Amino acid sequence: MSERIFRLILGVSLLLFLLMQWKFAMYGYVIVLMFEGITNWRVPIIVSKIRYGDRYQEYVDACSGDAKISFDAERVLRFAVAAFVVVSLLFSEILWFFPWFVGFMLMMAGITNICPMVMCLRWMGFR
Repeated sequence: MSERIFRLILGVSLLLFLLMQWKFAMYGYVIVLMFEGITNWRVPIIVSKIRYGDRYQEYVDACSGDAKISFDAERVLRFAVAAFVVVSLLFSEILWFFPWFVGFMLMMAGITNICPMVMCLRWMGFR
């Protein structure tokens, strides 16, 4: 499983949880994202290791040596999405559109493989 497919799954599942108004599922969504961000045990890597076993080699970005901050942009993306969803749950009357925007952006990032947030984070110096 690639990060692209996982972003698509994240976006579609967030939109589904919002559409069905499943608050507890959204809390679980935030917990999974925070767990991935803290431990760096990302679902795409775990699935690929299970699928390919010893043949699995983690993709290393060619420009990762130029990173000013030795912290993955994908981990920061997970923290940011979790924070955006939590803030929008706390202030749901004011920020009702915010999780919808995050869900659509994650879905589009999964479809096009262009994630503006990750691009911005890498530009800022994350690995």
